[in-house]
Amino acid sequence: MSEFDVIFTTEEQKEVMLEFKGVKLPITVKKMGWSEKNKILSKCFTYQQDGSISFEFDKYTREMLKKCIIKAPWGETNEIFLSRIDADFGAILEKLVPRAFEEGKNTNFFDKEPSTS
Repeated sequence: MSEFDVIFTTEEQKEVMLEFKGVKLPITVKKMGWSEKNKILSKCFTYQQDGSISFEFDKYTREMLKKCIIKAPWGETNEIFLSRIDADFGAILEKLVPRAFEEGKNTNFFDKEPSTS
């Protein structure tokens, strides 16, 4: 291992226990690399003919959840799953996702811990 290896992301995984309506749901999340996060951010911008730019926060949240949740009791975290979940459970999952644009704070999905209800 060389001294500059610290700049590279690792394939770290972390188990997180979610609780919803008394049911414990263990999920495994993976650490997101800088490039992966930027690819997702890029997908979420829309450029208008008038030159304006908009950002789709819903799309960002869904894309981050699909990419970072690698193991869950419900199987694959995909568009079908996300479109069918209870709004309150969606709010719990949403807490796992780092803000897209947050300066000076932790924006790493892997290090976030959700508060559950």
